[in-house]
Amino acid sequence: MEKQIIEISNDGFYLSLFRGFLVIENDSLNIKQNAPLDNILSLVLSANNVIISKNIVNAICENGGVIIFCDKCYLPSAITLPYTGHWLIAPRIKQQIDCSLPLQKNLWKNIVQHKILNQANVLEHFFPEHQNLERLRWLAKETLSNDARNHEGQAASIYFKSLFGKKFVRDRLSDDLNILLNYSYTILRAIVARAVAGNGLLPYLGIKHCNKTNPMPLVDDLIEPFRAVADKIVYDEVNKLINIDHIELTPEIKRNITKIITYPVQTEKGCVSLNDAIYDFVASLVVSYEMKTVALRYPEI
Repeated sequence: MEKQIIEISNDGFYLSLFRGFLVIENDSLNIKQNAPLDNILSLVLSANNVIISKNIVNAICENGGVIIFCDKCYLPSAITLPYTGHWLIAPRIKQQIDCSLPLQKNLWKNIVQHKILNQANVLEHFFPEHQNLERLRWLAKETLSNDARNHEGQAASIYFKSLFGKKFVRDRLSDDLNILLNYSYTILRAIVARAVAGNGLLPYLGIKHCNKTNPMPLVDDLIEPFRAVADKIVYDEVNKLINIDHIELTPEIKRNITKIITYPVQTEKGCVSLNDAIYDFVASLVVSYEMKTVALRYPEI
């Protein structure tokens, strides 16, 4: 059974537990639905008025799910992470702490290279003859240790304007198609956060990100190679719209974006969902910490 992402986007919902199920009710909308607790990948709370108990938070975490509390821009303001029962957490955290600075720099170089290459792949998918493809791939190839020349930033500027138009600016607080990107990245962030917790790593110890106000720098490090998948899904959704000057995050668009968890990618195991591929990718970071060398395994996007 595929994992579910459940979002509560309207006010007035009441959540409860019943025999291994999360019960979702809204009397005014005449809604009552059940979802198996062990099938919940994440519960996204973007509404302002939702009744949820501590028992529900515990039950979802105990079953390996995460809960995301969103602000008005659909950005996560808080995320719960499941850590109960992971017997390898102590030795893995020690390996994470002991990771040398040279290894961190090489890991970040590798992550940035794959992020840029995936951006080039998405751009090529929609614009096979685009003039900036060669430039993006050159930036990926020439990325230095720790991305000393900020090829990530240079590539992002080229990529977003090539994909979404010269006037597009990536701004998390804008009310244009950035809203769709915010939502897709939030879902993606939940998948990565769950994989980090599931592999017994601390999200607070990042490879590159180190903002004191960011509670999950490691998650924001590891999400980077997969953002291009979210960009591709958002581009598909924007292409369906008649009026792109007025973009709303409709329930239908949300449903389509959440399909990112089952997006098919190729790995050594064959064709798997992006959710499973990200879990294996984070597991390869654990191997990198253990072997003290870059051993990251990426799916083909």
